[in-house]
Amino acid sequence: MKLKQFAAASLCVAAGAFAAPAMAAVVEYDITSLNTTQTNILTNLLIQKFDSSLGTLTGITIEYESAVSGHVALSNSSLTKDKSATVGLTATMALTGPGGLSLSDTDTLFSGVVVTAVKNTTNVIVASGEGNLSGSQALDAAYFGLFTGTGSVTASLAINATGAAAVSSGVRPQFTTLADGAGKVTYTYDIAPVPEPETYGMLLLGLGVVAYAAKRKSRSAQA
Repeated sequence: MKLKQFAAASLCVAAGAFAAPAMAAVVEYDITSLNTTQTNILTNLLIQKFDSSLGTLTGITIEYESAVSGHVALSNSSLTKDKSATVGLTATMALTGPGGLSLSDTDTLFSGVVVTAVKNTTNVIVASGEGNLSGSQALDAAYFGLFTGTGSVTASLAINATGAAAVSSGVRPQFTTLADGAGKVTYTYDIAPVPEPETYGMLLLGLGVVAYAAKRKSRSAQA
């Protein structure tokens, strides 16, 4: 193979390696978790930003969920009569933050349950239930800048519970609801290909051959 052809081949191989398409990758970080706490809950969460040194950000998905449990206890001040009641309990979750972040969910722990408030009793649990609140959102590329850099983004989490009770006089309901929280942020990005050491070798070799050929041609011209 002539020197010029060899040099051209070497440079083409190296150029092809440098021009290879980027590779897609994923990195996940946990969002601030919440220990089981009595509602109503309002707290701030931290969402770790994307490190731009990893590559070019292409997508953001934020997920959060909460396991909820609750019950209602009745007190009946009547000394002579048991009384009926109809009760229900609903929980809601809302996570809001920058970049249009807004995910929410609602779950009914129990509804329309007919119970009895026994006479002359205090705080007797008559109904209970469990549920799960969850939400997921993909953020628009227009907001990637807000989630890129060092440190964290602050979001707001609210978990509330609403009890409903239709009771007779002398009957008092007491609702108790507990909830936790856990979530993650997923960043998808493109990694720029890193040429192998052999690629750099082919590039240098090709350039060296080109330089040698040019020098030899120059000498021939001067002869």
